[in-house]
Amino acid sequence: MARVRKKKVAVVQCAGGCRRQTENSGLERNNCQQILETKADAVSCEYGCLGGGSCVEACRLEAIHINDRGAAEVDPEKCVGCGLCAKACPRGLIRITTEEYNIYPACVSEDAGAQTRKNCDTGCIACGICVRNCPMGAISIENNHAVIDEEKCIACGMCAVKCPRGVIRDYNGIFTVREAKV
Repeated sequence: MARVRKKKVAVVQCAGGCRRQTENSGLERNNCQQILETKADAVSCEYGCLGGGSCVEACRLEAIHINDRGAAEVDPEKCVGCGLCAKACPRGLIRITTEEYNIYPACVSEDAGAQTRKNCDTGCIACGICVRNCPMGAISIENNHAVIDEEKCIACGMCAVKCPRGVIRDYNGIFTVREAKV
């Protein structure tokens, strides 16, 4: 019996929204590690995407770019899940998953809800609405952010639809994701 290989894809566990308004003048483009090491005033969230583009530089298929919110974003149509972008991310915000698990939380901030709200307009505030609306019990709040158990998730999208800050995403765009509320 032939094994069916499932398409792999990268997801970024940060939606942006924590970019500071200051410029990082003098810092080399495409180098998140330099931003991290120099503690440049790039993001207000210590867990957020640095937006330096190391992952963009690493991707040979041009499947990842820095979006208008200053965070890395993957094009699932182009991505083959090779993992080069994940290796390039100094904060470990990019993970590889299979295409069937299209629902993911785009925030891994461990700050309490009030601090996350202060730092980022799209961060998880651990409100638990996703937990209460998941029919499979696949979501939990751990370290102040939503975590989805892919083995239990049926990708119904209820969590993505109900999330008041738009943290839980569907990279296929099937489910309507609310705009983040500030």
